[in-house]
Amino acid sequence: MEDKKNGIEYEKCFDFKGLIEIVKKLRSENGCPWDKKQTEETLKPYIIEEAYEVVDAISSGDTAEIKEELGDLLLQVIFLSVVFEEKKEFSIGDVINTVNKKLVRRHPHVFDKDFSLKEGECLEDVILKNWERIKGEEKEEKRKNTHDSDIKPSVHISESMPALHRAYMVQEKAERLGFDFENVSGAISKVYEEISELKKELYTQEGGLRSDEELNRNKIKEEYGDILFSIVNAGRFLDIHPCGALNESSDKFIKRFGYMEKNASSSISELDAKSLDGLWEESKKAL
Repeated sequence: MEDKKNGIEYEKCFDFKGLIEIVKKLRSENGCPWDKKQTEETLKPYIIEEAYEVVDAISSGDTAEIKEELGDLLLQVIFLSVVFEEKKEFSIGDVINTVNKKLVRRHPHVFDKDFSLKEGECLEDVILKNWERIKGEEKEEKRKNTHDSDIKPSVHISESMPALHRAYMVQEKAERLGFDFENVSGAISKVYEEISELKKELYTQEGGLRSDEELNRNKIKEEYGDILFSIVNAGRFLDIHPCGALNESSDKFIKRFGYMEKNASSSISELDAKSLDGLWEESKKAL
């Protein structure tokens, strides 16, 4: 069956090439007004949104939903590639070719027929070592073709990533490069050290809280960020991802707060501190 108006044979649409053709048709002169006006900048929030939707679907365990959300994410990859193809920058074929080459290049233990372990070597250690070496070679190659200021540090992670996860990934990269505490004790000590730094900004030497005029807001923000970063690091040593742990704590707080609202004699906002503390302790025992 063929749609004469759109020039698309629908029975040939249900594959990868079909998806590309549909997107191109949506972007064409007789396509969809909304799709035609999209750019790489306007598509950025949709890419992030769809990635989160995939994660939520995986967490739900609903395979039909996972399939659908993966399709939505794939659409964003195709859509963005078509936008750049229209600008004669690259096509989806170039995108696929680039990642194919990267995967083969970074996995010599799989694709290099001459690869072999030396006596006493651990495969996992060799894999990580080769991974960093190859990435370093790639970075050096880029350096030859760009200005030094355009080369990102080895531990760079996109600023668009959620902050806690970004911190976790930055620390993992640093660890792979050999920059890390020896054990969790060092990471925990760093948490206390950063808390101490924040307290110095908040309190006078006599122990009193500084006035608003005396507070250095920028420094306080910096020290607070250092605390969060060090807490993420401590969790990493304990194999705890900060986003998962924080979400569980948020869920726990929501449930306990709901208990308080259900059992309060009046609106939460109308209760005094003592009553609120009492309800909170009750909720902790109940939940």
